[in-house]
Amino acid sequence: MAILEAADLSKDLEGTYYSPKMQWWCAHADLVDDAGNETGLYFWPALGSLDEAWICSLHTIDEMLDLTQLYQPLGTFKTSRSGVDVQFGNQYIRGTFPNYEIYVEGEPNGEQVSLQVEMTAETPAFEAVPNLRGITWHYVPRFSVRGTLTRGGKATSVSGVGYLERRRGRFWTPGINRGLWESIPGAGPAPFAIPLFYKVWKNDGTIQLQTLTFTVDGRQMVDFENVEVDIQETANLPGFEEIDHPMRYRLTADGDGGTATIDVVRNPHRLGLRNYFDDPDPRAKWTGLYGAGHATGVVTYRGEEHRVDAPSYGSALFFYENS
Repeated sequence: MAILEAADLSKDLEGTYYSPKMQWWCAHADLVDDAGNETGLYFWPALGSLDEAWICSLHTIDEMLDLTQLYQPLGTFKTSRSGVDVQFGNQYIRGTFPNYEIYVEGEPNGEQVSLQVEMTAETPAFEAVPNLRGITWHYVPRFSVRGTLTRGGKATSVSGVGYLERRRGRFWTPGINRGLWESIPGAGPAPFAIPLFYKVWKNDGTIQLQTLTFTVDGRQMVDFENVEVDIQETANLPGFEEIDHPMRYRLTADGDGGTATIDVVRNPHRLGLRNYFDDPDPRAKWTGLYGAGHATGVVTYRGEEHRVDAPSYGSALFFYENS
């Protein structure tokens, strides 16, 4: 088990790297309006080495609204070397720790949709998996979020919790078979957050990465490095029938000072993408299925139980090689 101390998320780390590696900003927010209607935001602008991708979707209990635009020419997004400032047309993410603003819009299924949110950090930033070679990865585990969702000309106030990460590295790597991750920023009363469960399997069945990170006090991040996954139900989703996508699973984890058992049930309305960047390696081929869910369980740490009952967001990733 590792204990991660708070990191200084400087404007240089937040801004555009001078690097040929892929880099991205990623945020999600679990939002609810005054009537109790839930909306999940997933937002992921990415700068590849050959193109740029504006990946964004909104998720309700009944549908997924796809605002994604892929394969944009290099230089389409306007970015800054200092602080977060990424703009694509009218859409953007901007700010610097601890405050950020996101605006997205589109016309999925012919309906005008937009969402503007302001995110205020409730915890420090941390460096995720700091010993992982070839990747620079910082995240803020928990934000309070407020904003306005507009659909068909009707504006509704929304609020909730969120997560943000800043990362540089490769997305596709030879020898990787699949990955599974989930994030639960509002796992319980603030500042309790589970920013990341992530497990990655190699082609030979061995483990490339396994981590369950959480904070109970908002000052330190605990990383349980022994994580098991019991997939209890899968589905073959429309357009991705060849994939057994995990819809219900239990993760268990342990480390010095504690254990965790968390059950995740995923919503079937997911964002499905294939080869959504132009990777410089001609062997690269992959599929990702992203969406909202709900997590329940308990994290026990230093003799104290922390109950989990909250929305989650995650994906299943499947990696291949072109022959």
